[in-house]
Amino acid sequence: MKPQTFYNDSGHAVVEAARFYKIAPSDVIVFYDEAGKHWHEVLSRGKRRTVGALLRREAERLGFRHADERIANVDGASWIRNQLEERPLPLSGLGLDFYHLGENVHRCRRLAFGETDPAGITWAGDLMHSFKHQGYEATWEKLVTWRATLRSPGKRAAADRLLNYVSERRDMINYPEFMSKGWQIGSGPTESRCKTSTSRLKGRGRRWDTTHAEAVAALTTLYESRQWHIYWGTASRQTT
Repeated sequence: MKPQTFYNDSGHAVVEAARFYKIAPSDVIVFYDEAGKHWHEVLSRGKRRTVGALLRREAERLGFRHADERIANVDGASWIRNQLEERPLPLSGLGLDFYHLGENVHRCRRLAFGETDPAGITWAGDLMHSFKHQGYEATWEKLVTWRATLRSPGKRAAADRLLNYVSERRDMINYPEFMSKGWQIGSGPTESRCKTSTSRLKGRGRRWDTTHAEAVAALTTLYESRQWHIYWGTASRQTT
C-alpha cells in the first residue's frame, strides 16, 4: 500500500480524550506490514522513558529483526528518536512523518504570510513538494534563500524556527529515497490507531481511572491486533 494522502487526521479526534484519560498518542506503538494486513498494537500509560524498552521488547517478540525491510515513521518529537537510539532497533530507514513536517511548514506560513494569503499557500505547497521530491539539501537552500528576503523580526523568527526544526531532523527527511523504495512516508496508520485504541473509553457518562482505562484499551488493542483468541487460549492453558 502506497498512500498518496495521509489519514493522520483520523487521530486528531482523540487528543482531548486521550489527554483526559492520561493516555497519550505517543504511548501507542503499532507494528504493521506494508499491505496493512497484519497489525500489532501496544498501549501503555508509562512514562516516555519506558517507551524504548517497550518497543524493543515487542520487536523481539515479533521477530522484527528478521523482516526484509524495517521502517519507522515517527512524528519528529526528539524524545522518540532518543528512545530509538538508546534502545537501537535494526532499522532499514527512519523517517519524519510527512504530515507533521507539513504542520510545521504551515505554522511558519501563517506567521510569515497570514492565514489565507494565496502567496503563502503557494509557498508552502511548493516547499512541501520540494521536500517530497527533491529532498532535504535542495529544500534547505530554498529556505535559507527565502529567509534572507525577510525584513520583519517576527517573520525571521518564524523562519528560524522552521530552519531549526528541519535541521535537527535532516537525517529523517529522506522522502525521495523512501518513495523510490516503495516505503511509506507517513505515520497515518499509527495515528489512526490512537483513535481506535481509546474507542471503548469514550462515550457519554464514561469516567475512568488511569489503571482501568489502560486495561480496557489493552483489550481493544489485543482484539484489533487479531490476537484475541490466541491470547485467551494461551492464558486459559496457563491457569488450568
